[in-house]
Amino acid sequence: MNLPEVPGPKVEQPFNPENYSLKEILKPQHSALVVVDMQNDFLDPKGFFARLNRPISQMQSTIPHIQGLIEVARSANVPIIFTKGYEDVKFRKGPDLRRAVKWDEADGDGSVNSQSGTWGAEFYKGIKPQEGDIIVEKHKWSAFDGKDKEGKNLKQILEKRGIKTLVITGVVAETCVETTIRNAYDQDYFVVVPRNSVGSNYPKQLQARMKYLEKGFIGDVVNEDEIKNYWPPVKETPTEIK
Repeated sequence: MNLPEVPGPKVEQPFNPENYSLKEILKPQHSALVVVDMQNDFLDPKGFFARLNRPISQMQSTIPHIQGLIEVARSANVPIIFTKGYEDVKFRKGPDLRRAVKWDEADGDGSVNSQSGTWGAEFYKGIKPQEGDIIVEKHKWSAFDGKDKEGKNLKQILEKRGIKTLVITGVVAETCVETTIRNAYDQDYFVVVPRNSVGSNYPKQLQARMKYLEKGFIGDVVNEDEIKNYWPPVKETPTEIK
């Protein structure tokens, strides 16, 4: 009597360090640039944070670095994803409402930052999406909780494009940026963080936070030039003259 063949256990491929080098991870065809919450209320001298006398100078210092990375990504045909966070009370529940109350007790004037439809929620000058870029709107800290205009969440957007690596930039380090970084890692994306492209309300703690990310093996913290080296401009094919 011939018994049917039973497939054996799946044999995992041996680990090859070359497949996990920064050069391999940052290949343009499977990378995306994520720009987190570069909005007026966080960055503009007339915005919410500035009105509360929160330090914004370090966050503003990230602007030219992020602008440079956006230009590099565009020239390399790397998708650019802009997130826009809203803090409207109508979007908040339980713990988030309590946080809003505690925040107001500590810092506030009774107002709410980045309310939908307001100037404060708009993208800061010089950091604005262009046609073809992706905008993800969110009501929580993580970009993975947001959706695009078609109602697709970030994971669906990334899967559709075959994205494996996220280069994450923006503000604010201790909330939306770090939450997005950790969520990306937990969902099996490679994470690369450009050292000068993340802004914080607490500049003294920022370096320790970045060091922890790297030492905790959550992501690679790199200089911009390393990313630029791996994202060369796409050469246009010359049009044939007849």
